[in-house]
Amino acid sequence: PPRRVLLVDDVLTTGATATECARTLLGGGVELVSLLTAARAVAGGVPARCYPRSDPRPGLWLPGDVPR
Repeated sequence: PPRRVLLVDDVLTTGATATECARTLLGGGVELVSLLTAARAVAGGVPARCYPRSDPRPGLWLPGDVPR
């Protein structure tokens, strides 16, 4: 097996899947497992101003933006 592995995930929620993947890889002889994610889920609801439309498609909103 390779000495180092980089796991890539689109969204990290609880981390359970990444943990299990890393555990399996380390058990298989990999020395180092790193994780790269594009986004991370956070606790709590999404601010209502993130969804300015009446349809279910989210509008683009970033923290610190002026509410639309």
